[in-house]
Amino acid sequence: MRSSSLFSDDRYAMAIKELLEKHAADLAPALQLSPRAAGDAIQTLLSAECRAVLGDICAEYSSDFARRAMADWAFTDTDGFYYVVDVKTHRLDTAFNMPNLVSVERLSRFYEDSGTISWSCS
Repeated sequence: MRSSSLFSDDRYAMAIKELLEKHAADLAPALQLSPRAAGDAIQTLLSAECRAVLGDICAEYSSDFARRAMADWAFTDTDGFYYVVDVKTHRLDTAFNMPNLVSVERLSRFYEDSGTISWSCS
């Protein structure tokens, strides 16, 4: 089975983390409004900067999806692997957290059906 070089190390996860830290002041107002506003602001930032973060490994990139689509953006890497990205956020300072169960189910079904893997940046 072929494997993607995207997962050969954690440099892309670290680049995303650095991007979020770099823009922390820009994101701060949305973070104070609501979890949804914070998630939307982070999604917008990552969508705009994803191609720059991925650099040469990104062969094709698309963020043109319908508003209700599962994907926030998608790309094909230079190894020929296609990735669908759905940005999810998680608040660490709350006692109870409940994921969007519909989104979780859709993502699970997508990855099970396509035999692809998911990647998270924490």
